Amino acid sequence: MCNRNSKFRIPNSELLKCVCLIALAVRPASAQQTFTGRLSDSLCGAAHHSTVAAAALSDRQCLLACINALAKYVLVDQDNQVLPIANQDARGLPLYAGRPVKLTGEWKGNAILVTKVEAIPAHLHIGHVMTNWRDTPGTRGFLPVAVEEARVAVLHAGLAAKAASLDDIKLHASHVLNALDPGIEPKGPGAGYGLRKAAAGALQHLDFAVKADGATANITTQAAPVSSSLANVLQWVDQAIAAAQRIRTATDRTEVTGPVADLVALTRLISDEGLQQAQSHMGLMLKAEGLLGVPR
Repeated sequence: MCNRNSKFRIPNSELLKCVCLIALAVRPASAQQTFTGRLSDSLCGAAHHSTVAAAALSDRQCLLACINALAKYVLVDQDNQVLPIANQDARGLPLYAGRPVKLTGEWKGNAILVTKVEAIPAHLHIGHVMTNWRDTPGTRGFLPVAVEEARVAVLHAGLAAKAASLDDIKLHASHVLNALDPGIEPKGPGAGYGLRKAAAGALQHLDFAVKADGATANITTQAAPVSSSLANVLQWVDQAIAAAQRIRTATDRTEVTGPVADLVALTRLISDEGLQQAQSHMGLMLKAEGLLGVPR
């Protein structure tokens, strides 16, 4: 028996071709991926050593010099493979030149088409400690803010020790409190953030850096003494606040001799030992990570 609709049938082979063409037409573009490594240049590739030794340049300075000589930005991955970057004008390449980065993008041909350049997580948190944080005065890092507040505290503890009248001593003790914790004393010459909050923020983000992706042995090694110093600073801050509070509640000049001496000693410990040691080890960390002196 003849099938009247047979002339309208599509052969199986032709039907398969149609399905394949439709599938190709709707297939999404190459998926976004993340690539981690260190930004370098096509001239030096995975090693700047010979150029740096000859010209006494840092890796970053060498890289930028090569870029000025028409080299191209590349990514050197953890296996020292050099991965070309397709779009040399991608935002963030000059900022992160010579630094470990995380690139978001897709493969186009034999290169990465970059859509986003950012620091690796461990370096982001180091940056929060040393260079920038969203709610600090001037959006600076926690540690520089702590150092600034400590200078104010040391100055006014010294002025309290030199003051003749009880009222003047109390005034300078209040100024120390303002620098240590403006939540206790909102008025004064401090930056309005407080040494206690800044030191606690530095300690917290240093811990984040140690636990984050990309944390190196150098970060872990240098973080240990910094964490210890900041923990000491926070203890001394609590003791200094207690001494300043005793001064403010005193009713006679003779009652403040001991607390003033304590305040002077504690603020100097905070500044000259705790924060100075923290800064020193953070400097070593930044240098080893290639972050010393780079734009924030």
